[in-house]
Amino acid sequence: MGPDLEKVINDLSLRLRQIRAMQEDQNPKGTLTERESLILQQISEKGPLAVSQISQVWPNISESTISITLTKLWKQKIVSKTISPDNQRVTLVDLTDKGRTELVKILEQRKHRFQVFFDAIQVTPEEKEVLIRVFGRGVTFMDQILNKTGK
Repeated sequence: MGPDLEKVINDLSLRLRQIRAMQEDQNPKGTLTERESLILQQISEKGPLAVSQISQVWPNISESTISITLTKLWKQKIVSKTISPDNQRVTLVDLTDKGRTELVKILEQRKHRFQVFFDAIQVTPEEKEVLIRVFGRGVTFMDQILNKTGK
């Protein structure tokens, strides 16, 4: 990797974590947690999922903890729960209209934050193309890792 790249990655990572911590401290009550937001995005990308399928992405968190999180989202009418027509023992979780609206807001906020960041550091069109390719490879690699860690 080289010491220069390692240093800039560590420096950027620290600052991103600091900003995220500050934002979480400023979030009003009722704002979705990072885990809840990620679960909504997971359901949005893959369609209705069983609790066991959702928990596969979270190998260090028990299925019961994921279940509790989903029940909280269900009580807020952000997700729906239905019995699987294929297996009566399985409950499928999907986004409600309110859940889709919440996810759109989250993704728009994220898009805005990155746009402000890229504008501030003056990313050129050429650099943007490089970032798209590099981050795309990163997503592919991380998907492989996440698929290997599934239960």
